[in-house]
Amino acid sequence: MSPNRLILPLFCLTLSYANQAFAADPDLMGSSSFSSSSSLGITDFSGVNLGVDVGAGLGSAGQVNTSGLIGGAHIGYHFQSSRLMGGAEADVLTSGIKSGSLSTLTFQQKFLSSLRVKAGWVFGDLLAYGTMGYAYSTSSLSTNTGSDNKTNKGTVFGAGAELAVTKSVSLRAEFLRYNFNSLTYNTPANAIAVTPNTNLLRAGANLRF
Repeated sequence: MSPNRLILPLFCLTLSYANQAFAADPDLMGSSSFSSSSSLGITDFSGVNLGVDVGAGLGSAGQVNTSGLIGGAHIGYHFQSSRLMGGAEADVLTSGIKSGSLSTLTFQQKFLSSLRVKAGWVFGDLLAYGTMGYAYSTSSLSTNTGSDNKTNKGTVFGAGAELAVTKSVSLRAEFLRYNFNSLTYNTPANAIAVTPNTNLLRAGANLRF
């Protein structure tokens, strides 16, 4: 399945869950189905979070476009005061994001990882948040004369939504933008400077405890 065909279903899934959350309670601020003990009637998203993610990425590396699927895991911690949430998260993703076969130059991101801070607002069972931080990637560039491997460093930012489906399980969707620094890849024939960037849309399942 191509990344383009995967992005639309993931986006529709996110909208579907968000629509169900607001349809269940027409109040914009919302109330939770799982935290009746809370004076505000909202889900408590605080604590340690473990989860898995799948998604697709689209981007570029110099003069070539890149695309591919990703999968991986994340761990983080949320603290919550009333409806305000803050926290931090780290993730590691196996990446199949690479350029097409029509060019004589092939670029591939093998792993993507990030360390980010998060801040958001709770609407009943739904958490909406923004995130930003540091990004890392292992990559390779190949030509018909050879290849070179590099570790890319940069920044990442984005936004997401997380919907509680039980007191400890939630589903989420995120959009992340990775901007990496320019690096020079050395092959036997020449040196090629590349500045990669990736737009990532992913969905995941999360366990809170």
